[in-house]
Amino acid sequence: MQALNTQDKIYRIAVELIEKKGFQNITVDEICKVAGVSVGSFYNCFKSKNEILDWIFKLADDYFVNDVAGKIKEGNTQGRVIRFFEYYADYNKERGIDFVKQLYTVKNNLFATKGRPMQNVLQAIIEDGQSKGDISTDITPEETVRFLFIAVRGVVYDWCLHDGKYDLTEAVNNYVKRLVKIL
Repeated sequence: MQALNTQDKIYRIAVELIEKKGFQNITVDEICKVAGVSVGSFYNCFKSKNEILDWIFKLADDYFVNDVAGKIKEGNTQGRVIRFFEYYADYNKERGIDFVKQLYTVKNNLFATKGRPMQNVLQAIIEDGQSKGDISTDITPEETVRFLFIAVRGVVYDWCLHDGKYDLTEAVNNYVKRLVKIL
């Protein structure tokens, strides 16, 4: 139990530091100092500083698999895709603009990872839609997922560039509604 508390504390402090300084600008030593733990404790909990990013993405994946997937089972395919990305936008807004800005950098290649659980939730919707004839089979479900995520990540990036000055969910919703029409 103590190990889990230590791991959670290290994670929370790392996230706070990422928000303030950016991932590339913090060190394991700094995380440990602020968390009040030894470097050895850090490495008992995490293999590296990069594993903190892995955790951030794992938490998002878990949320989409365990919470979102069950909430978007009903309706037509286009509506389900739109709702999926509404959850995606809301999830980013809940993390906060400063935190999201730190993730949306070319140095973070986790966005390019194929087959993430979050993507699999959307891919299942696309596959179901193609099997029902709701969505064209001109491109594979994997390509469709990639296409949609590239567009929506672009909207999130633009939201970051504008310092969160507009409603992200509304903007994502507008883009995805237009995009699903061409599917």
